[in-house]
Amino acid sequence: MAAVGAMAGSATLPVLPRRTVNQGSTQCCVSCALGAAMEARNASWDPLSPVFHYHVTRFVKGAVADAEGRLTLDAGFATLITHGICREALHTSVFDAPGTASTPTAAAFADAAARRMRRVGVSFPKKEIGGTSRVTSVREHLRSGNPVVMAFSLPMGYPSTFLNADHEWLDPQAPGPSASRHCALVVAFDDLRGGGVVRGAVRVFDSFGRGAFDSGGWWMGYRVLDSAIVQEAWALI
Repeated sequence: MAAVGAMAGSATLPVLPRRTVNQGSTQCCVSCALGAAMEARNASWDPLSPVFHYHVTRFVKGAVADAEGRLTLDAGFATLITHGICREALHTSVFDAPGTASTPTAAAFADAAARRMRRVGVSFPKKEIGGTSRVTSVREHLRSGNPVVMAFSLPMGYPSTFLNADHEWLDPQAPGPSASRHCALVVAFDDLRGGGVVRGAVRVFDSFGRGAFDSGGWWMGYRVLDSAIVQEAWALI
């Protein structure tokens, strides 16, 4: 944290997702996070349909979900590459079992095909974040305007009691991880709190509506981000 304090700063993505969706009890967090990331990466696009993405991944491509119904990021990226994601206007996101099973129209599939993740050179425009410090890489990507999607173990008390009074989760040991996992978009970082106090945290754009957390988002401390609680992170470049 001393190094961060010496070069403290902050950055927010120049384009934020168009809205905060509320997935409720539907385990479609990967689709919500990737849809929000695609919105943040494409300023001219209308709001996108996470339920279209979830339906295609589960029921068209046959991706296997975990016991709670969650998809992997690998499966989610594969759908963006093969099928894309359509506009919300062409497939309204209904976050329940009948809604996720509802078959999109031909127009929705055609629209999604125009919004695929396309190859640039020999690779696709995504980069896994690893190395000795995940924090350093995430900060660099956010400074460059690249949204970051991460998969992590949910803390005990999520979503109601795991944050402090400043809407932060700063300590990986408190409250500690649960057995469930989640996926969300990172849209900003801030090294300082008011008054010059070193905080060091990234802003998590979550998928439980604007009424949850702090207007739909919360802060994950750098110690949590660099711990084993975060299983993987990818930047859309």
